[in-house]
Amino acid sequence: MRRNALAVCIALLAAGLGIAACAGGGSSDPPLPTPTAIDLTRSFAMGISSLPPELTEESYVDTFELAGTAGDVILIQRTPPWAELLAGSISDDTVRATEREVALAEENGLSIFVAIDPTDGTQRRSRLAGLPDELAGAGFANEEVRQAFITYAEYVAESYRPQYLALGVEINGYQQHQPEDFERFVILYHEAYEAVKAISPDTLVFPTFQLEELQGLLPVEEPLPSQWYLLGRFEPRLDVLAVSSFPILAFPTAGEIPDSYYAQLSLYSERPLVISGMGYPSAPDEGNSRADAEAAQAAFVSRTLLNAEQLSMQLVIWFTGQDPTFTGEAPVDLLQDSGLTRQDGTAKRAWTVWSEAARRIFVPEDGGG
Repeated sequence: MRRNALAVCIALLAAGLGIAACAGGGSSDPPLPTPTAIDLTRSFAMGISSLPPELTEESYVDTFELAGTAGDVILIQRTPPWAELLAGSISDDTVRATEREVALAEENGLSIFVAIDPTDGTQRRSRLAGLPDELAGAGFANEEVRQAFITYAEYVAESYRPQYLALGVEINGYQQHQPEDFERFVILYHEAYEAVKAISPDTLVFPTFQLEELQGLLPVEEPLPSQWYLLGRFEPRLDVLAVSSFPILAFPTAGEIPDSYYAQLSLYSERPLVISGMGYPSAPDEGNSRADAEAAQAAFVSRTLLNAEQLSMQLVIWFTGQDPTFTGEAPVDLLQDSGLTRQDGTAKRAWTVWSEAARRIFVPEDGGG
């Protein structure tokens, strides 16, 4: 089992970390607005990802336990096992890993959010990730790749019965680098959506978008145009509008993030809003202590949760529950200090804010779960 769990952890690390390295960290900004009173309920679901702080089986299991105290949902982000799919069958190892994750989620009272992540987050989403050597450089024009993607979406729908299923992660990044192949993915997405719904009609299905890139705010040499128009490419098969957000990519301090930063999403879509993975680091920088940085992180968490209530969001995922020990190279270096708890498991101020909200009773506005 140890080998399988390690493979799961490593696959999770390799998948979907499409966040660029960026200078900046904590700040001495005054605290952001917080609620004046704590309600006994909340209208939005909360969760973290299954990214563990260490690449061990025990750490992976512990992350599910942490998720059970951090909210209602666990995000499992995964690159398709292309080699298995192209060979015509899902391996026994993958099946056992799936069964273990489903059991861990059930043991900890968690709903499951699976994000199928076919593009390479370590290469700014410029290519497909993890393809076998014989298909290196292939895209969605390749019929084998297309069928493998649909097969895996069907497998996930059948095996996990997830409440949330992302077919593509931060997919607007792929459009920036491979616009023609992105159009092929859009067609594939609509096919995969229908295939999933035929198996698990109650699963909410959608792609995710990287919010800072969607706005054209990433710190790159060539200014990028905004991509809001891409949202319409997935209608009408778009159950929610889901974005990942790491605002330090665009704003050096939390105090510079506009009050309407997440409210703007409602201007571009009438779909329910989901933050599919977010973070803000607590690393000190020149002139700011670690205490200042952790205070700024906690203030950002507080304001985001308040925004989630105000905007009737459906789900908020904080990507990193605990600071990992294995990052350091860009782009995953941004995750190193983005946890709600430190590497040794002790709580940051952000964890206090988050966990207090998580202890409130989740009562969806539509009465669903």
